[in-house]
Amino acid sequence: MNGGALAGIRVLELSRYIAAPYAGKTLGEMGADVIKVEEPDRGDPMRYWQAGDRSHSPQFAIYNRTKRGITLDLKHPEATEVFLKLADTTDVVLENFRPGVLDRLGIGWDVLRARNPRLIYCSISGFGSKGPMVDRAAYDTVISAMGGLFSQILDPQHPQPVGPAFSDLLAGTHATQGILAALFSRERTGQGQYIDASMLRSTIGFLAEPGSSFLDQGEITLNNTRQRRAQAYGLVSMDELSFVVHLSVPNKFWVALTNVIGRPDLQNDPRFLSRDDRHNNYAELDALLKDVALTKSRADWFDLLAAADVPHGPINEIETMFNDPQVSHLRMIHEIDMKDQRPLRQVGPTIEMDGTPLRVEPSAPDHGEHTDELLSEIGYDNAAIDRLREAGVI
Repeated sequence: MNGGALAGIRVLELSRYIAAPYAGKTLGEMGADVIKVEEPDRGDPMRYWQAGDRSHSPQFAIYNRTKRGITLDLKHPEATEVFLKLADTTDVVLENFRPGVLDRLGIGWDVLRARNPRLIYCSISGFGSKGPMVDRAAYDTVISAMGGLFSQILDPQHPQPVGPAFSDLLAGTHATQGILAALFSRERTGQGQYIDASMLRSTIGFLAEPGSSFLDQGEITLNNTRQRRAQAYGLVSMDELSFVVHLSVPNKFWVALTNVIGRPDLQNDPRFLSRDDRHNNYAELDALLKDVALTKSRADWFDLLAAADVPHGPINEIETMFNDPQVSHLRMIHEIDMKDQRPLRQVGPTIEMDGTPLRVEPSAPDHGEHTDELLSEIGYDNAAIDRLREAGVI
């Protein structure tokens, strides 16, 4: 576990599904020693989703790489001692159980803080640690709906939930930010702290612009407000390939676009004279641009738009995205050794750090793969480990 910005930091992760595993994976990519705790019987349910010819699903693999795995039945009386010994060697505890669950098991924040004042404890939940809904089940779809996100991207008359798991990933990202800040604070103060990272808070915070526009101006942002304000247009070319043009605020982009499409007369059209005019008459301009886009191939449009410095780009599907020259340059495809299985190809980390490079290996652990190894690290000999296994603790 050498190398990386977080080398020497240990994270004890009690998690299932996406939010906390994503945060743990990110910390592991930065070099932290992340230990994933799972139940002995089946572990994280995501292990078994459409696994195909793999030992676990691609979803589990991407959210749990860079970690070591241990099984521990936290409901077993003897598991408390094992967990506390692990926590005593830990810098960060990361969990996404419902609020109060770990307190009832005797391994919550108050207990751990008393043993280890330097501990950082990050709890990811759906609704937060307080309030009238803390005991309810929370999944990404529920939070994305409740937190206003779906109102910005769905047709209100046909509200079909969409992916990816926005609220899960936002909560995991913001939890990571909080953990990194807490680690930095601990360097100065010597003290750990509790981090309450809820999916609902993360989703609402992500909608800072529409939320604040309503709070301050009373403006209700609809699912087509952003594109009108940003002057963004979705178009389809003669060869039936889709792309976007984004004019934003600088008038030079509008002038350049009118020249590219051979309609400089639009610069003097009273409907489109200013950005506000184009905002107010968005539907008319959108229809006009859609008609014009059908007169050339996408490649021809891209040559013209690039030469005129008009912001534009293809609407890539997942399978075409990885062939995009710019995406290829970012080296986002990583091949991970899977021992006796074929190599695993995955999306790489979201940032690069030249001084402390991020990692993508090892691959996600098999169920309980490192149980014996980790127990031996905290003082259990082979006989004690065998006894714990026979008792159903691990």
